[in-house]
Amino acid sequence: MAVILLAITGRVIQLVYFFNIRVDGMYQHLATLNFVSGHGISTGQVFPANLSSTVYEPLINWPPGYSLLLSPFYLLFNNNYIAAGLTLDILAAITLILVTRKILKLFDIPLYLINIYILITGYFIYFFYFIASSDAIAISFFITGLYFSLSLIKKEQFFAKKTAALTISFIICAAIKYLFFPVAIIVPFFIILKGFADKKTQLKKAGLYSFVIIVLVLGALLIYQKSISGTAAYISQPERGFFPIHALSAYPFIPASFINPESISLLLNQEQAEKSFVYHVFQSIHAILFFGALGFMIWKVYKNGFKNLSLKDDFFYLFFFISLTITLLLLLLSLWVAEEEILPGYFWTYIEDPRYYGLPAVLLHLSVFIFYRHLRMSATRLKYLFYLFLLLLLPEMFRGVLFDINRIVNIKKEEYSWQYENRFQKYAATILEKEKQPGEKAVVTGSAYYMTNRVGLWSNIPVLDDASKINNLTSLNTKVPVLLLVILNEKDSAAFQPFLSANSKATGHFDNNNFYTVHITPH
Repeated sequence: MAVILLAITGRVIQLVYFFNIRVDGMYQHLATLNFVSGHGISTGQVFPANLSSTVYEPLINWPPGYSLLLSPFYLLFNNNYIAAGLTLDILAAITLILVTRKILKLFDIPLYLINIYILITGYFIYFFYFIASSDAIAISFFITGLYFSLSLIKKEQFFAKKTAALTISFIICAAIKYLFFPVAIIVPFFIILKGFADKKTQLKKAGLYSFVIIVLVLGALLIYQKSISGTAAYISQPERGFFPIHALSAYPFIPASFINPESISLLLNQEQAEKSFVYHVFQSIHAILFFGALGFMIWKVYKNGFKNLSLKDDFFYLFFFISLTITLLLLLLSLWVAEEEILPGYFWTYIEDPRYYGLPAVLLHLSVFIFYRHLRMSATRLKYLFYLFLLLLLPEMFRGVLFDINRIVNIKKEEYSWQYENRFQKYAATILEKEKQPGEKAVVTGSAYYMTNRVGLWSNIPVLDDASKINNLTSLNTKVPVLLLVILNEKDSAAFQPFLSANSKATGHFDNNNFYTVHITPH
């Protein structure tokens, strides 16, 4: 229990520091707010023609799972998105720690080794935690589904309960992230193949029931999204073509799951890890290991098929097919979709994003300990591979430990990004409370959509996305009185000179942001 508490404490410290809903999460949180307010999974905004009327548009940029999971926490914390998001993140992280422990127990791994695994991975800074996103929640549900699947394969007791549990887990996982749509059916399909190969009726039934239900539910979700928005799914970059050069930026998740190339680049004072010599070495190692595993799997399936596999073999098969599916999906998207400029001068494509390889990384760490007995019983020097893998995991664990120690030492001496945003939002809320007159509705706009949406989310008010319209206030109409809160960063002042000329006095100031309030009345 002490080991579990240590791991949970280490993970919570990291989650609290890294928490930030960023851009993707911001829209999903807005969808949650609108959902609990009775407007469905949608984002809301106002238009210049009528500032008093909020227009809600379905949000299909991401599946609705994350927003739906957040909704009870929104109700619990009275729409406080920070408390709601952090609570869900922490619960999912604890679930991952506990479920991976249960998976290792299925393989009869010695308790001391399970504790070592829990300590290492509890402090290991996975990218899906470092870049806070819904990926972490989806991975926790997938691993939960995997546990029930392996438990069912090992011992076909509680058939109905385990089948229901794995089906629900994979559905929720896929409903959070489009990436997991094809991945969610791999395990049920494998169970079907294993059931037929070993002539086990219960396994065949479990796999078929789960597979059919998952396909039907996810298919129904896509059809519903198509009916309400005109498209079943969403890719933000509209340009299509053939871009083979993108394959060269593939993230080397196999070696990087042990030692983060960024860690080595930091030691060598190289700022751009993805362009460094070290990174290219990692890519070469990854290619050798990946294609070696592919060749081995082709040989193994050709020789043995899916018959009489041990639980260890089952795990290896699933690990390989899951990793292959994710890699191929990301590769196809990267070859088909143009690079996206997510920040000025910074271009991104799917196959290079380390977050997307989070599930293979977790499975790889599990496999090191699952194959412990096999390696230890080997008559060759393969037995020493386990110690090598364990040694390779230690640097990132110690990096995580040092990170947590620094957070404890600097408690109340440093401000986390979400704490800064919280101060910003609360400051905006005080201005709204002070300036808003009876009968007025509030609307927010500004030069930085990132912060104006934060204010809209915190104060539960709609956003005027097209901030340029404030340069001609007479073009803004409303049917009821509206208080327009304008937030302009000083670096953007040149673009809003007509507005500033008419509103020279700010009603508030926060860092480099000036706050203005304008009372808009019906014409």
